Amino acid sequence: GTLFRNARRSGLWPEAEAVHRSALSRARQKVPWKVFQETVHDAVGVAYDLWPDEPQYTWHGMSVYAIDGSKYTLPATETIRQEFDPDSGLEHAGKGHYPQCLVSTLYDVFRRLPVARTIASIHGSEREEAAALLPRVPEKSVLLFDRGYPSYDMFRLLTKTYHQNFVFRCPASSTFPAVEAFVKSGKSEATIWITPSNKALATLSARQRKKLKAIRVRVLLLHHPDGSVSVLLTNLLNRRLYPREHIIDLYFRRWTVETYYRDEKVTLQIETFHSHTPNGIRQELFAAMSMTVIARTLMILAAKACLDEHQRCQFKHAILTLAAEAALLV
Repeated sequence: GTLFRNARRSGLWPEAEAVHRSALSRARQKVPWKVFQETVHDAVGVAYDLWPDEPQYTWHGMSVYAIDGSKYTLPATETIRQEFDPDSGLEHAGKGHYPQCLVSTLYDVFRRLPVARTIASIHGSEREEAAALLPRVPEKSVLLFDRGYPSYDMFRLLTKTYHQNFVFRCPASSTFPAVEAFVKSGKSEATIWITPSNKALATLSARQRKKLKAIRVRVLLLHHPDGSVSVLLTNLLNRRLYPREHIIDLYFRRWTVETYYRDEKVTLQIETFHSHTPNGIRQELFAAMSMTVIARTLMILAAKACLDEHQRCQFKHAILTLAAEAALLV
């Protein structure tokens, strides 16, 4: 209603007549969610074309991306339940009434842009969803991952297939034998070799095993304020070019993908879904991405054109303005 009212008042569309919400809902059902996914990809392409070419948006000349997953609470309809979370419902012990899905996002941490995402069953694998996002990562980038992602297969995929740089956070115990040995050594930094586990090797033929070579990584000890320790694993092996402190600082930039999920759930209130179908849920999750990409791009352009170096555009204000001025945007 606001869209059509503002379109009339502004003179952009004097004869605009509001469409009834039921008509809009019926029309949405005919639109495949992949149309919204393609819109995101187009918006991201425009954003990178317009983005200022300045060193503050890269690290050692490379773009930096985080991949992370988050659970989203969905409407409790039978079709959504079957698609994303069949075991949800109060009739299942230990389960809540509302189903959930797993959303994984590829996020540019310096430009604060969501670049791509997957939407899967809550029982999906974060590593598999991360692997599905890797083709969207530009060359000469650095990828940041949290503790749930380290595995020999992920290291091999990144180094052998995509030739990407990476930084993984990894537990200090119940993990790779080489990591546990490093932690016991008392060193703060070392180079180790990661090999596939015996469990993984047992599923392969002798010919397949011969192809699996140990992967060389650099390991850094990470101390936390609560006294616990973990490690960072990276293939940025040049200690002079990539000092230990720089890599640790870079890893903690990964937190911006967490704040992005907060923005979607709190500022955009995405979990107040309007649709009650799997197709509609995917539409809205990609639509929220599109709105974020547009807002972030206009924020950076507005800052360059209108603000001084001490002023910043606020994401919440940008989103509210875009919503109010959607008629002008269209």
